[in-house]
Amino acid sequence: MDVSYRQLRAFLALVEERNITRAAERIHLTQSALSQMLKRLEQQLEAELLLREGRELGLTPAGEALYREARVIVNRLDKLLRDNRDRHHGFHKSLVVSSLYTLSASLAPRALNRMKQEHRDFTFRLIEERVDDITSSVLEGRADVGINTPSYHPDLDFIPLFRDYLCLACRDDHPLAGADTISWEQAYEHAGIGVSPGNSLRTLADEAFHRIGLSYDPEFNASHTSTLLGMISSGLGSAILSSTISAIDNTPGIRFLPICSPYQYRQIGLLLRKDARRPLIDEFCLRIQEQVDDWQAVRQGQVLLPGRPGATG
Repeated sequence: MDVSYRQLRAFLALVEERNITRAAERIHLTQSALSQMLKRLEQQLEAELLLREGRELGLTPAGEALYREARVIVNRLDKLLRDNRDRHHGFHKSLVVSSLYTLSASLAPRALNRMKQEHRDFTFRLIEERVDDITSSVLEGRADVGINTPSYHPDLDFIPLFRDYLCLACRDDHPLAGADTISWEQAYEHAGIGVSPGNSLRTLADEAFHRIGLSYDPEFNASHTSTLLGMISSGLGSAILSSTISAIDNTPGIRFLPICSPYQYRQIGLLLRKDARRPLIDEFCLRIQEQVDDWQAVRQGQVLLPGRPGATG
């Protein structure tokens, strides 16, 4: 069996785009050439890899297994190629940051913009990803720095930046809108919109409800913050979001009510590979820490710096 790097890259594009037209455009092939490449790969592996689901493509069990392996292989080869190219030129001239939405929409762009002004011959990229994908991106070399919840992987360092806490986001005409804080029982009763499973906010909400003997199963679920806020604004219901979102959101008519007894905190920090530190990475870490220290959300108590006591209630 002679599966090539080119075949694996094409397969990843098909899986991630879920559409042969978009995948072909992404890797600069014709649809016919991409179809033939997939057919050849399936023949070599003696397994069907992709299924049509309406207008999109889905994975077979064999396809899922290949995707997990192919992603690691291709990412490592891509990193090797980048590192070799950088070595040839004598230094790394790029910085890739993978971040949670809340930091991608606030502090990270400001830190990167300062660095762009000072390093005009360098390239900078900011990728918004979910918790597990951020950790994988840093581990596999797709990103130099992650802004994420803690990871305890032995190859990673975690530098704490701040803590935020969970709130009930509701319209200002909601029956609870006038409250300073609410209980988890009240949140359970009113949080009919949920962050999709796999998100750190959903995990923390599930843990908080589990502690009081409740199983959280909201009627509606969404992954993107803008979608959740739109659903709340439309009157569809309320959702459990973070105090960081309250600090960066300007959607009119939405209140964020801290949920207490106890508060449910989330730690946010920087993920770094222990074997991949370099001056540009260290400079970004310093810049983002400066942004946090000067953040209005810290002064207003919407987020808490490391070592500061939490809210009471």
